[in-house]
Amino acid sequence: MALSSTIFKVDIDLSNFNSQYYENFNLTMAKHPSEHEERMMFRLLAFLYCAHPDLQFTKGLSTTEEPELWQKDYSGDILQWIELGLPDVKRIRQASGKSRSVKVFTYQPNQAHQWYQSNKSDLAKITKLEVYHLNIVENGPLDKIVSKSMKLGCIIEDQLMYLSNDDERVTIKVESLKSLD
Repeated sequence: MALSSTIFKVDIDLSNFNSQYYENFNLTMAKHPSEHEERMMFRLLAFLYCAHPDLQFTKGLSTTEEPELWQKDYSGDILQWIELGLPDVKRIRQASGKSRSVKVFTYQPNQAHQWYQSNKSDLAKITKLEVYHLNIVENGPLDKIVSKSMKLGCIIEDQLMYLSNDDERVTIKVESLKSLD
C-alpha cells in the first residue's frame, strides 16, 4: 500500500523589504512521504523569496515533469520555474527552454557549493538562471517550527530571511551564487 502525502496548512505574513512586497498567504502544502519536514520548509522559503499571487506549489517529488514551484500567466506560459536542491544541468537547460526565468535554491550545507563549482561553466551559459543558497545561520533547524497548522511571519531584508512563529525565530542567509546576466 502506497503512503499518502501529509497536508500542512500555513498562514504566513510576508514582509519583503527588498522588493517592497507585503502579503498574507494562506497556503496548503503537501509533504511527499519521502520528503522530510526540513525540505518542505525550504520549499516554503523558496516560495516566500519569489512570492507572487500566481506562484504555486506543484506536484514536486511526485512528478519529474514539474519543478517545485512555478508561476504561469493566463495563457499558461511559465514565467518562473523554481527548483530546489541540486538539479542536473540538463534539467535546468530544459527548464530555461520552457520558462522565462529559472531559479534554483540549494540548501545542502556541504554539497551546494561543490555542486555549483563543478557545474559553474555550464550554468554560466544559461542566461535566464539565478542560483541561490539558503543557509540557516541562527536558531535552526527549520523543522522545529513545523506543525500541521502553522501561523508564521517572514521578513526578508538584504540577504537575510527571518522565519518565525510565536515561540521561535530562525534566521536564513540567502546567498546569490548566480544572478541574471
